[in-house]
Amino acid sequence: MSALANRYAKALADVCHKLSVQDRVAEDLLAFENLLNTQTELRSLYLNPVVPVPKKKAITAEILKRFNFTQTTTNFINVLVDQHRIGYFSPIRKAFHQFLNDQLGVVEAEVTMAGDLDPVTQDLLLARLNEMTGRKVTLKFTKDPDIIGGIVTRIGDTIYDGSIRQRLNTLKAQLRSD
Repeated sequence: MSALANRYAKALADVCHKLSVQDRVAEDLLAFENLLNTQTELRSLYLNPVVPVPKKKAITAEILKRFNFTQTTTNFINVLVDQHRIGYFSPIRKAFHQFLNDQLGVVEAEVTMAGDLDPVTQDLLLARLNEMTGRKVTLKFTKDPDIIGGIVTRIGDTIYDGSIRQRLNTLKAQLRSD
């Protein structure tokens, strides 16, 4: 994350923590990010330096009324518009999410597998990862048929590779060295 994104995200996370509105603001930010990602004209308007800030703020006010965002979210988005930082919205939102997870002791695990995991196996995996990390883990699943079977789990910079592809590669290396 960039230093700029971290600075804005940390400030927002601190305010949200004091006001106990973290979950609602996180939802608001995700909704606004989705709006920016799907409405290219709106994003272009925000990024266009020729459009005056008062016009951007008027449009922003209308959008925020329709979405019924919290006052904290509204104030934050207005600050980003005032400071010409709306172009950094996605990295700021991601950094904010990370700061919230850090405050709550939550870590995200990216689990890659060839197919689907049944709910019982997901629960067992979650319990084992919670035990290994000593923190509350949230799981994010992706599929990759190239791993053949098993799972690959990434938590931060640590990768736990229990895939069949990795086992085959290890076996191949052992056979070559013998």
